[in-house]
Amino acid sequence: MAAASQCPVVADSDDEMSKRFPLLFPMNESCTEYKGFLEVLDEHFYVHLSAADPAEPNTYSLNGDWSLHELVTASGKAFEQILGKCKSLSHFLMEFCNMMELTLKAQGEPEKFQRAPEILTRILSDLEHCGWHNLGHLSVAGDEIQLNYIDSRKQKHWLKVHLSPEFPAEAPSYDTDLPVVFEFRWHKGQTLAAVFEAFARQADRLVPFWEAAADLDARCWVLDPPCPRAGDAYRRIALGKNVSMMVVIDPHTPMTLPRLEFTGPEAEVSLHEKAVQDNVDKWDPSASISANLSALLGFEVPSRENATSEEVDCTCGICYSFLLDGAVPDELCQNFRCSRPFHQSCLSEWMRSLPMVRQNFNMFFGECPYCSEPMSCRM
Repeated sequence: MAAASQCPVVADSDDEMSKRFPLLFPMNESCTEYKGFLEVLDEHFYVHLSAADPAEPNTYSLNGDWSLHELVTASGKAFEQILGKCKSLSHFLMEFCNMMELTLKAQGEPEKFQRAPEILTRILSDLEHCGWHNLGHLSVAGDEIQLNYIDSRKQKHWLKVHLSPEFPAEAPSYDTDLPVVFEFRWHKGQTLAAVFEAFARQADRLVPFWEAAADLDARCWVLDPPCPRAGDAYRRIALGKNVSMMVVIDPHTPMTLPRLEFTGPEAEVSLHEKAVQDNVDKWDPSASISANLSALLGFEVPSRENATSEEVDCTCGICYSFLLDGAVPDELCQNFRCSRPFHQSCLSEWMRSLPMVRQNFNMFFGECPYCSEPMSCRM
């Protein structure tokens, strides 16, 4: 939200702002930037106010979270209407709060904000120590905070901190995008800055894991997940001949032998499992994970650069997709000349439509949609 007007403005002193808006804190010595909360009818809205020149209203900028933007939109008024009356930064904020108060009253009785001002002050102080540039989100009620951290690979990771009404006596709870559980032992006297520092240290320790995962994404034909996230510790890669291999990496020791699970025709799966067993001593922790997998299997793992989609096709023979509601095509035609994979749900639905299909308990007995050989599947 930005504003412009031609009216003259008198610069505020910090004392005036702190007296009228005690939950707003100056971010610089010239008092041209503030962050904190505005209180309107017992509701608290997080805001970021800046003015390149307090005497020039066209330099004013006020930003907040989505709830404040929704309230401004609901008011139906433009900033110019406020700035046309303003004489100072504090006057501008008073006019803005009056506008928000009228809008809230028109919407009905607001929910009462329960968190004490001194706790909000503590939260803001903690966030200042975290660095305002690392703040991704702060909820209106001050009960949810998102902090962002940029690792050495220039990748952003997020930490969501959930504060109960009993905070800080009660420990916060956490959500992250890390592939491991983030734990922090909270006790009296701890700060949110200490939580953020612990999160940053853990993210830095996981950089080798993300490098290994990125190697698989770049050098293998990854089927699942379709859009890998920072917290995904597995990759299912295509090997050809309707075979795929699940690679599950230990985030703490990413260069050790991962857990491998094969899906596909039994004869082909047996060959791959035997190759891994015979070549397990070839695993080299100093080599890339993709190179190690090729050494284990005895051939170069297919990638989107050295293979075609026909060579690595593992998609369902009915819906022609690999993932369907999170499921992979794991129902296989047992005719070795066919070996076509299907999703269980696709195959059962197709068999249900066959006039000659037989049912026995929870099984369908019919034929393969491709080669017409006898085939069964779960209902």
